[in-house]
Amino acid sequence: MGSWIELDAVYPPGALTPGAAFVIAHAHLHRVTRLYDDNGALARFVPHPGRGLVPDRDLLDRAERYLTDVPFDAFLAEARALLNRDQLRCLALNLLDAVLSAGERPESHDRYRAIVEGLGVTADMIDPYRYGLVLKNDLSLFPQ
Repeated sequence: MGSWIELDAVYPPGALTPGAAFVIAHAHLHRVTRLYDDNGALARFVPHPGRGLVPDRDLLDRAERYLTDVPFDAFLAEARALLNRDQLRCLALNLLDAVLSAGERPESHDRYRAIVEGLGVTADMIDPYRYGLVLKNDLSLFPQ
């Protein structure tokens, strides 16, 4: 039996982590270059504590560095190599939900398509869930 430490990944300072990749991908989807607005408020796409991904200072610093110093395509290549299949699926579904929640069509959302394709997410990874997300975001089902 191995030790618990084998379950914890150790990333060098400033390197991309799976959590940072999640936040950075959302920032790129929204075409923002900073996680904070002019009033110092954290962007609404950053997960809140209690959802499994805690936006601590380290995560936010890594994300900020990638947004300011690492080109979009280089980020996608690095994230594609870093994330496992379930992480890629989770990220793609969260991005799809964000696009649908904004009332946009993923097929016509260039940035969404660029991120998903750049990460190597295939249709079979997200298609089984697509209808559920479309349905979740279709509030026209509730006429007055």
